Amino acid sequence: MKKILQYILMSILFCACAKEKTTIWDFEASVDDISRIELRADHKTLLPNGEAKMEFYPFVYGKKNVMKYGKDEEGEYISEMVEEEYLIPDDQLPKGCVKVYDQAGNEIKENVYSTTTEIPGTVLNFYAKAGAIESNRLPITIRDLPDESYDEIVVPVIFHMLLPPASAGPTYDISQEYMEKVLEGVNNIFNRRITTDPNGGNVKLTFKLAVYDPSGMKLQEAGKNVINLSESNIKYIEDQSTSTASYVTGYDKFIVRYKSTCIWNPERYLNIWLTRFSMYSDEAGTYSYETASPTVMHSDYDIESIPGLSDVQTKDRFTLSDVTSCLEVGVLVNYMTFLNPSVQGTNTFTLATVLAEYYGLLSTNTRYYKNLNSDGDIDYCPDTYTSYANYYPLVFKANNLEGQPEELELEWFTSFNVIDRYSRKNSVSIDQALRMRKVLKQCPSRWAYKSDWAFTGK
Repeated sequence: MKKILQYILMSILFCACAKEKTTIWDFEASVDDISRIELRADHKTLLPNGEAKMEFYPFVYGKKNVMKYGKDEEGEYISEMVEEEYLIPDDQLPKGCVKVYDQAGNEIKENVYSTTTEIPGTVLNFYAKAGAIESNRLPITIRDLPDESYDEIVVPVIFHMLLPPASAGPTYDISQEYMEKVLEGVNNIFNRRITTDPNGGNVKLTFKLAVYDPSGMKLQEAGKNVINLSESNIKYIEDQSTSTASYVTGYDKFIVRYKSTCIWNPERYLNIWLTRFSMYSDEAGTYSYETASPTVMHSDYDIESIPGLSDVQTKDRFTLSDVTSCLEVGVLVNYMTFLNPSVQGTNTFTLATVLAEYYGLLSTNTRYYKNLNSDGDIDYCPDTYTSYANYYPLVFKANNLEGQPEELELEWFTSFNVIDRYSRKNSVSIDQALRMRKVLKQCPSRWAYKSDWAFTGK
């Protein structure tokens, strides 16, 4: 019996060590498998400045026979072989078999095109080709170079850190170096330093940390004002809030109530409040900030000259005494998101989004076609696409919206825009840059840049 057991054990060990039979499936496709090529690009217009680049994306399709199953009119199961189109993954095609060309037949190296010589208004046609299969012709219009002769604007920034007492939860601190790093990222975006956006604009807008406080005293740490909240302050904020999830309303009322301490002169500083409770959610996503568009315009300008602003009044100055909401002269930002920009997952946070909205940019994300204005968009900037971001939680999007006419042409694009949800968030468009410059020029509540007090103390 002992020998029988030893034999069985040896047999099991031998089988365990025996070489398995391996089946290798060949999933590679050849040029002969290609039935259709669809060419897409980052956008439909391109700046001829040499910095803007248009990248092309060939989508290669094949056809295969598959068995389809269903029921006939009598409810009996039936099957039939049908031909279906499928997208061939890039790594299954021979390397370099699909190339992109211009209308003259010149190959576009690495599928990226830029120019400094094409005349504005010129329409260039591009196509992709593999073997005998050619894609659609994709027209790209060379747009006019914008007039960017306007002067650089420098905005002094003060971060108000509203710190809760230790009894209310963990506190936090933010260094001057970190604040400078955040502002450097914003400046890179608004000054077109880190993008290849085909329509990237330059706002010439720079943010710097304030050096002096409202009394003219030099700050121990530039750009930093610590406000230690008491337990009674927290209770007031909670009681004044309309939402226990966000506390935005409570913070707004608290800041206005104590505005002599919590708001620095809006004619000299851009106020940014870092708080614990400014994050909230709705059907469109999760937000970690609160901001509002300008509500006042100087009397030299027609209120309708910046379309899309609501409840705008004429006012030639905007002082601390005029403030009825902190959002008129600054923004609320959740401190956790400020310290950890990736907390929103693939929809990475950047302060540039918050400040772009503060200086008048509007959302590009809409759920229903009826929300579009008479120009066919939602943000009054013709060179931005409107899309419903929940359809495409990626940087690659299409302009289809719920409820739009079926005959509306589907256009694909790449999102570089800081306003778009799910985007590379490294750029504003030319028309967005011009809109921000209009707000900076015409809206007194955005005139902190006109004073040097924060940098000189006098």
